[in-house]
Amino acid sequence: MVPWGPKRLLHQLHQWRNLLASGGVIGVIRSHCPMKWKSWKVMPEETKTEVRGQLSTNYNLEDLNDESLAYVNRLFSERYKQWKSDLHHYFEAFDDPQVALQEGFPKKLEGREDSWAWLCAHFQALAYVNKAKVNKGNRKKKTLLHHSGSRPFSYRMDARRQGGSKFPEIDVFGDVYVQPGNELAESLHTTMVERSQLVLQESASQLPSDTPIESVDPPQDAGFQILTETLDQTLGRRPVTYCRGMGNARRREPRPCSSAQSNSQVTTLTAQMTTLQS
Repeated sequence: MVPWGPKRLLHQLHQWRNLLASGGVIGVIRSHCPMKWKSWKVMPEETKTEVRGQLSTNYNLEDLNDESLAYVNRLFSERYKQWKSDLHHYFEAFDDPQVALQEGFPKKLEGREDSWAWLCAHFQALAYVNKAKVNKGNRKKKTLLHHSGSRPFSYRMDARRQGGSKFPEIDVFGDVYVQPGNELAESLHTTMVERSQLVLQESASQLPSDTPIESVDPPQDAGFQILTETLDQTLGRRPVTYCRGMGNARRREPRPCSSAQSNSQVTTLTAQMTTLQS
């Protein structure tokens, strides 16, 4: 395979971000993906290829280089995990597992009855039950004050979602990076908030005029799209160096002021937010 040049690679990475923001991956997972494996990682490659092929009408998934294929697979892996978790919560709503199996078949799994049968058995397996209990206990013990690494960020995201945030990615950015004296992060956050309000207004315009803004939901992953686009546009205004594995996220040349540190932080956040979409 001929190595991709920077322009083509950036074009493809923008396409993957658009793919994520549009909800295309989760739509394919919910509508077409067999749910008969513990994770996307252990799914047979032939099945993965078939599932990814459902996106071929709108996205060019042929002739991907290793880096882009890994990115797309990560999106599918995260969405598979998310959908499986949603189905587990649905399963838990039934008092009797047999009732769930026989009468609780989700309409969204239409045509995949064997997947529901597999999931019902999987959710009752001792190993899965014990793991779910441990994970639930660990989440309760975690504190949101610790924010190094990707998993603690995920707790912040979950807390924001549970608190009713419409744009948890933007709120987490504000929580972590908007600090006294960090003018770059404050400016970026202000821009993100302004753009999020425009998105809400656009969504509200498609609803009855008396719909309160509090009841308006933005498009799926709108916060992530706003965050990444704001970082790309802002950090791309000066001479830049590309950050390996970061797609179109960029880093300014080091400068003898606090903005260099701020820039490094927001670049790191781009990678963390990409990993956290779930």
